[in-house]
Amino acid sequence: MKTRLARLLPLLPWIILLALCFSEPLLANKFETIGGGVQGQTKLKIDFLRVFAFVASGVFLLAGILSIVTHNKNAQTLNYTMWKASATLFFLLSVGALTGALLL
Repeated sequence: MKTRLARLLPLLPWIILLALCFSEPLLANKFETIGGGVQGQTKLKIDFLRVFAFVASGVFLLAGILSIVTHNKNAQTLNYTMWKASATLFFLLSVGALTGALLL
């Protein structure tokens, strides 16, 4: 008998996709301006991208740490055999996102 979470897990990518599709129109007009726009809009965009890059860097860093910590726990995941490559990739993505955030 499957648990409720096990039944919902295959639907998770679709749920995330729907959430992104429905939340995107809410953010669409936040950065759009007509004509010359309002003073300070560029700074708002850059601050938004900087926060996004810092959060992405933290998520990739956490994923890299988790791929090392849980490398032999579940044979059904790629981490079981490719945990070193996974951790390296996540750490490189984390450094890239952090560099992007600091350069903005």
